[in-house]
Amino acid sequence: MDLIGTLINSAVVTVVGIVLWVSISGRFTAQDERMDRLDGRMDRLEGKIDRLEETVSGRIDALRSDLTQVALAVGAKPRRESG
Repeated sequence: MDLIGTLINSAVVTVVGIVLWVSISGRFTAQDERMDRLDGRMDRLEGKIDRLEETVSGRIDALRSDLTQVALAVGAKPRRESG
């Protein structure tokens, strides 16, 4: 009788383990898909930020050049280096 009880308990534990494994693995798969989509969005956002940085840097350089031209046109003299 003990052998039959042990076999039944083993079967129940095995079935419950399989059911839990299937349900949890499905959640991990869904989570992995969400993370992949998030990674794609982050990559696109990083690309946009890089392009924005380049644009702003170029505009600042152009503005600096324009201000230098204006300063030279009005006769500004270079600053003395303190040292």
